[in-house]
Amino acid sequence: MSQIKRRTLKIENISKSFPGVKALQNVSIEAYGGDVTGLIGVNGAGKSTLMNILGGIHQATEGRIFIDGEEVHINSPRDAEKYGIGFIHQDPVTFNYMTVAENICISKLHGVVNYKKINVEAQKYLSMMGCYIKPTKKVGDLPIGERQMVEIARALSCGGKILLFDEPTASFTENEKKKLFEVIRQLKRQGAIIFFISHFLDEVEEISDKIVVMRDGKVVISGNTNEISRAEILENMIGGQVAELDDRSNKTFDKVVFRVEGLTAGKSPNNVSFELHKGEIVGLWGLMGSGRSELIRTIYGLDKADSGQIYIADEKGSLQLAKFSDVRNYCGYLTESRHDDGLFLPWSIWENIASPSLQRYKTKGPFLNYAQQREDAEKYVKALHVKTPSIYTKIESLSGGNQQKAIMAKWLLRKPKVFLLDEPTRGVDVGAKAEIHKMIQKLAEEGTACLVVSSEIEEISVLSDRILVINRGNIVAEIEKDRIDKEVLMANCV
Repeated sequence: MSQIKRRTLKIENISKSFPGVKALQNVSIEAYGGDVTGLIGVNGAGKSTLMNILGGIHQATEGRIFIDGEEVHINSPRDAEKYGIGFIHQDPVTFNYMTVAENICISKLHGVVNYKKINVEAQKYLSMMGCYIKPTKKVGDLPIGERQMVEIARALSCGGKILLFDEPTASFTENEKKKLFEVIRQLKRQGAIIFFISHFLDEVEEISDKIVVMRDGKVVISGNTNEISRAEILENMIGGQVAELDDRSNKTFDKVVFRVEGLTAGKSPNNVSFELHKGEIVGLWGLMGSGRSELIRTIYGLDKADSGQIYIADEKGSLQLAKFSDVRNYCGYLTESRHDDGLFLPWSIWENIASPSLQRYKTKGPFLNYAQQREDAEKYVKALHVKTPSIYTKIESLSGGNQQKAIMAKWLLRKPKVFLLDEPTRGVDVGAKAEIHKMIQKLAEEGTACLVVSSEIEEISVLSDRILVINRGNIVAEIEKDRIDKEVLMANCV
């Protein structure tokens, strides 16, 4: 019995330039059917650009692509679809007003549509993945994990020979991630060539047969997953060793600078009380839906409180009752959704960094000192290693990690008494994550009280001096540094 020939994809010396930036430089990768190639690197390493070229969204400046030994020219998403390439994005690209079947079989929705036939066909592709989603259901009514499955099924309906997963688990629960990995393993068995991009190294190690590490638009190391150590991967990702956090186990905190008493806003938060000390990093942890973000938003005044009081220390250190409308004058706020609440996307980097501190740039006349704004922005961009051609670049063009560092920069400039951070490292790479952790520690060392929300147990455990556990809008436990571990946290949140 002859052996079935495996599919092959060969990327040969691919380069891509954008104005002022060389995003890819002579990238060569070989991938095979039945294998998962994990693609990892810091923000701006070129991972998504490479996938966008394979998906027909961008066209390479130089280089060649071969599928099963034949050169192909991918000039559009339609070309990619013709070659059986499916792109599964971080945020599912679905038509939420249409049904599951219509989304999966969208290329067949022309002329007189046989809905019975497309429902059956959609169910076939869902069943191939072991998914049992009703084809007639509106996609907009599905949770994000199931919408991701619909997108994968659509890719399969177009051939599904080569599947590109770009940060697919960024918004997933643990159960949704497990389900996705089951589907990927099923697709492996069916002989698909799979690329998997993630900022989470443990995910890449778990699901990948081969790992390719990129940095500055180049492949810097590649090999079988079981042959490359984690230390090698990290060192090649960032071009050196990841900076370790300072040991804060012996620190004591006695000066209260912020107090919340009986804060209530609907069901969440519900009669919440706690204190923050000068220079302290307090973690706020709970499961999805526990009320973490709602509490932060209410404190900052984005959501209206029904009752409760907030006290802030004055210059002499005495706690004074503050109006809810005044809280943001003393607090910095890093939002979970940087695009919705954290950035002015059409503005430049320097304008975003200066925006919370305009008072300090007032002159005697009606004008602001723009030169000083730009000088300060330049200083923080350099200090925080924000990867950008210049401070005049629009902030929307930066990678997620660099946008997050720019948000951190504007609060470092402002030097708030209290810093509220909601998922500060969501969607950023391991290098940017380490830098953000160091920034938080730096703020704390300078006397800022930090309240940090994170859904990652490891992150919140390492970073926090103590942890408040929230469940259904209530603070149910307070865990000191020497008692922080996964089991204790989970035991208090269920």
